[in-house]
Amino acid sequence: MTHLSIVIDGGHSMFKVRAALSSAPEVRISLQIPTVVMPAIPLTNEQTRLRAEAETVELEGRQYFFGDTALRQGRSEVFTGQNANWIENTQHDVLVLGAWRKVMSAIKSTPLRIHLVMGLPAKYFGAQKEILRKRTISLLEPRLLPGQTLKVMVQSQADAPLQWLSIRPNGTLNKQRDLDNEAWGVIEIGHFTTDFALSERGSMMEYAVASCPGMHLVYDALSSAMAVERLPTTLDIVEMAVRSRSIKLYGKPKDVGSLVDAAAAGFIATVLDEADRIFGGNAAVLDGIVVGGGGAELLFKKLRERFPNAICGDEPRMMVAEGFCRLGLMSLAYP
Repeated sequence: MTHLSIVIDGGHSMFKVRAALSSAPEVRISLQIPTVVMPAIPLTNEQTRLRAEAETVELEGRQYFFGDTALRQGRSEVFTGQNANWIENTQHDVLVLGAWRKVMSAIKSTPLRIHLVMGLPAKYFGAQKEILRKRTISLLEPRLLPGQTLKVMVQSQADAPLQWLSIRPNGTLNKQRDLDNEAWGVIEIGHFTTDFALSERGSMMEYAVASCPGMHLVYDALSSAMAVERLPTTLDIVEMAVRSRSIKLYGKPKDVGSLVDAAAAGFIATVLDEADRIFGGNAAVLDGIVVGGGGAELLFKKLRERFPNAICGDEPRMMVAEGFCRLGLMSLAYP
């Protein structure tokens, strides 16, 4: 008998998905699905059509492409769901179904108990947690197999780095950390929001739970700058520019590092200012500041210069998903 911990970290640029079976708790299924949805269209090329079948779901009688298939076939210039209430729309439902389908196709056994952990930005957690939990249950329960049960847990994304710290990959407590006697800051840099949190001796400090804009500021500014330079501005190209500081043009690499730096400057200043406001003079007495999220690679060097006790894992973009996966495994230990 095996059980499943699954995380769907529904970001506004990428759905990060991580799952682990209780029978192999340190083995991960790990997926990153671009946050793009479009109505399915007929595809004439058989190989393309077969590949797209894995990224097609049906909802309320209509078929939708999601992820890479939607990104390529739609030639999108903006990610799906760039608003605060998008968890209540069809596009979010499609991505949740798509993530669920991909995980269930990847596992080789049939789990009995499934604990699904989902995250929300700290700014919206209080208002949206029950909405997301109930909507997800109504969406997924009809797709359970006989005998399976589903528990949905909605968490603040700012809590996940602390769970990454305090829980081992197999879902047991990390005895090298004692958050009840430590103080940690959190900066989780997502696409839509950048979330901050502060844990002091096991208690979350309410004054430090805050959000400011996320990486979408960089993407928007960079897309505009590339358009002025008559460069392509589809999402996959802008994403490549942000991540690698170059794009491929006429089959050759083109350096766009100066455009990226200019586009990111205002965002970096905003995050540093907010971090100063929240952590202030207390930063030096913290055990550390955990930096995660898709924007961590862009900002970590600057944050480390300001806060020498800042730390970042090997997979900052997956830190929320990994922290929640460990939480899900721990919760499966209890009936």
